[in-house]
Amino acid sequence: MGSKKLGLGLLVLLGIGSMIGGGIFNSPTDLISTSNPQATVLAWAIGGIGVICLALVFQLLSNKRPDLKGGIYSYAKAGFGDFIGFNSAWGYWLSAFLGNVAFFVLIFKTVNSLLGKGNELPPFVSFILGSFILWVVHYLQTKGTKSAGVVSAIVTVAKLLPLALVIIFGIFAFKSDIFFVPNWQTKLVATGEPTTILNQIKGAMGTILWCFVGVEAAVVLSEKAESPKIVGKATVLSLLITLLIYVSISTIAMGVVPASELVDAGTPLADVLARTSIGRAGSYIVKIGLLVSILGALISWVMLSAEIPYVAAKDGVMPKWFAKENDKGVPINSLIITNAVTQLFLVSLLSDKLQNAYYAVFYMATTCILLPYLFSALYALKVVKEDKLSSLDFIIALVATVYSIYVIYAVGLVYLAAAFIMYAVGLIVYYFAKKEKGLSFTNSEKVASVLITLIAIYMIIQIILGKITL
Repeated sequence: MGSKKLGLGLLVLLGIGSMIGGGIFNSPTDLISTSNPQATVLAWAIGGIGVICLALVFQLLSNKRPDLKGGIYSYAKAGFGDFIGFNSAWGYWLSAFLGNVAFFVLIFKTVNSLLGKGNELPPFVSFILGSFILWVVHYLQTKGTKSAGVVSAIVTVAKLLPLALVIIFGIFAFKSDIFFVPNWQTKLVATGEPTTILNQIKGAMGTILWCFVGVEAAVVLSEKAESPKIVGKATVLSLLITLLIYVSISTIAMGVVPASELVDAGTPLADVLARTSIGRAGSYIVKIGLLVSILGALISWVMLSAEIPYVAAKDGVMPKWFAKENDKGVPINSLIITNAVTQLFLVSLLSDKLQNAYYAVFYMATTCILLPYLFSALYALKVVKEDKLSSLDFIIALVATVYSIYVIYAVGLVYLAAAFIMYAVGLIVYYFAKKEKGLSFTNSEKVASVLITLIAIYMIIQIILGKITL
């Protein structure tokens, strides 16, 4: 492409590609376990508004504070100091590598679905194969291997083709009596448990945000645009189109596969196509497309996960050790520690209930990224006040703030408290970063550190005693 800038159409396509990941492929199963079809549509509307406001917040901050180039955690640092800035960087990193673990779980859920009932891989074999894939990707990254444009194109097609097939053929297999379940306000059709509309919407929020993780990447597009004016439009358009795809996928799936079957589906979109005129062939297309999509995303996200501590170290938020590069310009120390921790969490593959493992990991990943999102939204409120911006900017920042707080609550305070265990570990890293600068903890940092540590200790005790399970 050379020095040519991107127009509106290409920017929209790039935005859509950056948001659609593995989450949408499993979302019908994730959603039907907590929400009836009718409530899911309401949840997508609420979640869509919240995510659009978050994207506009990132757009506003990139325009008004272009000097803050250290990632979205730099907004937390600029607005609330080094301690909050570090914890935002740490939370973003936690979310990134936990997201990679979720990718691995999804890979082997799909492989087992391809192999069929009774032929699933033993959990130990999944763990060994997952570990092998992780370190092969690690080796490729140490050589400075970058995703080629051709690979990216293949991965994008692999993601969008199955989704397009599900929407086009699923419409003709859609049955209103499956979608419009009776007593949807009071009874969860998948399990028969009593529920409320608010509880259903609350239950869906974690899955919805998980599907949109990466929305902050939209602000990167501003440097490649023909003009800054079209970036905001491209961001909103790509979000609206992605939202339409997501709503269509979950609506069609819930109108084709009965809830009692969908809740236990290994690869729900494959089950949808298997019931259409494409039949079993469509099922294989979805599963293979999903595997190619996840493997392609994994290659990118392993490097991105390592980039976060590396950039933070260069920005002075983390110890300089993380900024070391090898002779290929790869942040080698950050890559090693990131993949070593990912390896540790791959023990989740040893579970014979991969769906439950997937839930636990993606809820943790979503919870961890919510804190950087929340502090970005809060900083946007400060910028609106400092720069005396419009009432519309204030409303957008306020909605993004309220939405971030609500999703933290919706995902579950248990997961937030559990995340504090990993935030407590981060305090050690922050201590060394401060020591390198010849600084010590401020009084407020000491108080916050003690609170984080106490919550972490309490959670560890509760988990050991079996009183809390994730």
